[in-house]
Amino acid sequence: MVSRDDPQFLSASTIKRDKILNRAGEHIGKIEELMIDLQDGSIAYTVLSFGGFLGMGNKLFALPWKALSLKVHEHTFVLDVNKEVLEQAEGFDKDKWPLADREWLSKTYAYYGYEPYWQPGVEGQAGVRTESTAAGTEIPDFLSSGTIKGDKVINKAEEHLGKIEELMIDLENGRVAYAVLSFGGFLGMGDKFFAIPWQALQLKVHKHAFVLDVPKETLKKAEGFDKDNWPITNREWLSTMYGYYGYEPYWQWERERIESRPGNI
Repeated sequence: MVSRDDPQFLSASTIKRDKILNRAGEHIGKIEELMIDLQDGSIAYTVLSFGGFLGMGNKLFALPWKALSLKVHEHTFVLDVNKEVLEQAEGFDKDKWPLADREWLSKTYAYYGYEPYWQPGVEGQAGVRTESTAAGTEIPDFLSSGTIKGDKVINKAEEHLGKIEELMIDLENGRVAYAVLSFGGFLGMGDKFFAIPWQALQLKVHKHAFVLDVPKETLKKAEGFDKDNWPITNREWLSTMYGYYGYEPYWQWERERIESRPGNI
């Protein structure tokens, strides 16, 4: 697994093991889940539990990723939310998660004093697409990292290729930097792992699978890594990896989107 000495990127599984401190350094809870926006790979919200802190019981709470900051060498995140705001927050039961959409999420962000990550200019963002379905069929906006991890990966011909092993999170941008895939015996790729841009995956709802939009020849020549020797992730390495698969790095199209907003020169 990637070393924690590199604080820019961490796996979703590592983040979900971390505890939460308040600004006074008191242990108040832990990160239970990361909800991923399928459109662009952003962390739509984090799901936190607080145990007995402030009498908040066993409920779970949705909070913006921006409310958390990593304390690198302590394996913790600091939650930047006032005590009074937390005390009055509306949680949800572990077996009854909210039907989250952007309207609900906007209200959640506003309650905690944060602007939604998709405002302004959500249109045109690249990312995981979802298949077209019949009218009335529900397509999720968000999926938990725990649900995505382990999902099977198929090609456009619906042949089973492998599965999603992990999601690597860009802590600064609050989004999926890349997905880690395994392919088993497909194309003789063995037991290695492969870093794949999030944008190369398309959710196929009724197959409980993601379609990988990468040519077979590109996959065959891809450079993987061993399960116990993960690459040191940085922007230079990511740019090379994205370029190999023919995708623009997320921080570049994000910057272009911001610069194209009305009023920017």
